[in-house]
Amino acid sequence: MNDQATPVSPIRSRRWERSAVEEIPVLDLGRYLGGDDGEIERLAAELSHAQRHIGFFYITNHGIAQELVDRVFAETARFHALPAEERMKLLIDDQQTGYAPMKSSQIEDGDVAVEKSPHKPDLSEAIWIRRDLPDDDPELVAGRPFRRNKWPEGLPGFRETIRAYQQAMEALGRRMLPLYARALDLPDAYFDPLFDKADIPVRLGHYPADLVGDRNQFGAAPHNDAGFLTLLPQPEEDGLEVLTQSKKWIPAPVRRGDILVNGGNCLVRFSNGRFLSTPHRVLAGRPRPRYSIPLFFNPNFDAVVAPVPSCVSVDRPAMFEPVTYEQYIIDYLARVYAHRRKPA
Repeated sequence: MNDQATPVSPIRSRRWERSAVEEIPVLDLGRYLGGDDGEIERLAAELSHAQRHIGFFYITNHGIAQELVDRVFAETARFHALPAEERMKLLIDDQQTGYAPMKSSQIEDGDVAVEKSPHKPDLSEAIWIRRDLPDDDPELVAGRPFRRNKWPEGLPGFRETIRAYQQAMEALGRRMLPLYARALDLPDAYFDPLFDKADIPVRLGHYPADLVGDRNQFGAAPHNDAGFLTLLPQPEEDGLEVLTQSKKWIPAPVRRGDILVNGGNCLVRFSNGRFLSTPHRVLAGRPRPRYSIPLFFNPNFDAVVAPVPSCVSVDRPAMFEPVTYEQYIIDYLARVYAHRRKPA
C-alpha cells in the first residue's frame, strides 16, 4: 500500500543506487545483543545493504524466546477457533483494533496490483491489538485514536500472553534502532526519543487451508507495510513472497526460530527514499492453516516523521513534508480501509 505523498520540491532528485538482490539475507544479532560494541558497524552495513536492495532480512540469535513465540501462535489459533459470533463482537472500528473478518481486507491503494487488475478481498482474517493501556491512561481517557483495545472473553491467558509478546518485541525493536541510525549515518541514539512510547500493533492472522480464490486473489494481496519496521516470527507454513528489484516474486523461506524483518513506508520517509518498503504478498490455498503474528514497530504518535539530515542534500532534496506519525497513519488508513472512509 504505497505512500502517495507528493514530493516537496519539483527538482529532479538523484536516485539512490539499487541492485537486484534475489535472496533474503540473514543478520546474526548474537554478539551485538551480547554487548560486543564492535558488531554495530558490521551489522549496520549489512542492514543498509538489505534495506537498500531488497527491503527484507532475517535476524537470528535475536533473544526472543521460542517458547513465547509458540504460545502466541497457540493463542492466535485459539482465538480464530472461537465461534464466529464471538469474534464478531470484537469487530474492527476506527480505533483500528479488533477483529477483521474473512474478505474484509482489500487493497485499494498503491501500484502493485497484479497485471494492473484490482485486487479481490483477501482470504484471511485477523485480530488487531495495540499497546495495552490502563483504563485511567490520560490519552485513552481523552479519546485519542488507536488507544483502546478489544479483548476476547473466554480465553484465559490470551491477554497476558499477547501483552508479554508485545513487550518483548518492543524491547527488540529498541535494540535495533541504533543499527538503523548507524546505517543512515546518524548518531546511534538518534531514533530513541521518537520511539520511547512506540506504536506496537500486532496482527494475529489466520489463512485457512485449501482456500483458492479467483484470479488476482490472495491470502494477503501485494502490499507495502505502512510503518517503520515489521517483525515477523516464523510460522510453520510458507506462502509469503517478496517482490525484488528485478520485478521477480521470490518465496520467503520459513526459517524456524528466526524473525523476518522488513521496512515500511514510514522508514522510506525517514530515509528520504534511501531504504525500501518492498511489496510482498501471501498466497492462498496452502495445505494447512497458516497463522501469522507480525508486530509493527512504529514511532510515538506525536513523533515528527520527516527525512533525516543525512539523507537530504542538494542532489536529493526532501521528498516528504514533515508530519506527526499519528496524522500520517490516520491519513494512510483512510486511503486503505473502507471502514475508515467518510461518506462522500
